Amino acid sequence: MKLSIKLKWKKTVWISLLCGALLTLPISTVWGVGKGSVGADVFAVQGMLASLGDFNGTITGQYGTLTTTAVQNFQRRYGLPVTGTVDDKTLQSILWAYSQLKITMKSTPIPPVNRTPSQPFKPAPSTYPITGLTAEEEQMIQMVNQARAQAGLKALIVDSALTQTARLKSQDMINLNYFEHQSPTYGSPFDMMNQFGITFQSAGENIACNQTVAAAHQALMNSQGHRENILNSSFTHIGIGIINGGKCGQMYTQQFVGR
Repeated sequence: MKLSIKLKWKKTVWISLLCGALLTLPISTVWGVGKGSVGADVFAVQGMLASLGDFNGTITGQYGTLTTTAVQNFQRRYGLPVTGTVDDKTLQSILWAYSQLKITMKSTPIPPVNRTPSQPFKPAPSTYPITGLTAEEEQMIQMVNQARAQAGLKALIVDSALTQTARLKSQDMINLNYFEHQSPTYGSPFDMMNQFGITFQSAGENIACNQTVAAAHQALMNSQGHRENILNSSFTHIGIGIINGGKCGQMYTQQFVGR
């Protein structure tokens, strides 16, 4: 999994959260959220802490007891004052830890997930055709391949099957109100690829939550982990799924494979 984070400290602080994700949240210079807070900033904090393994609840954007406990666990691990409130210093530490996350897979693909007859795998229908890209998906593909060209790398080939799974993943995150590489519906990105018959020698995924393609791409490229996926020389194919909805306006999924 890759995440991207960008901070601009002026009169306001803008958090560009990528997991590959991009969530831009305006907050005051002296900032803090705690128990009882509600909103997109809490949603972002919950998503990051879930990715870091500290938050095990449902990502709702409501700062309750589970979020307080998760923040306290994180603060203990990083030697911060254990307040249960996300102040500026705690936020910076969460953003830093989140920016270091990366999910890729190399070598032999994992076997498909075994499911019992009572729980058959039923992929949600895509709202877009499997072939063909939307204008925004095409824009993101161009930006990704421009970045690769500048790094002396070959352009990624658009894969229609990966495009389908990327769209389904973005829609799933919106429908089930989560922001994670691990899907309640499809499992890990690698489980999902196997379930849809996608073959690979290496694979990776970036996810983002943002308002525009340009902002999402910039934030991903500003994150070391996400940038490494985009500029991974072992990847040969890509699928991008951009779906309107969610806390940030649009949900983005980039799925990569090397063959």
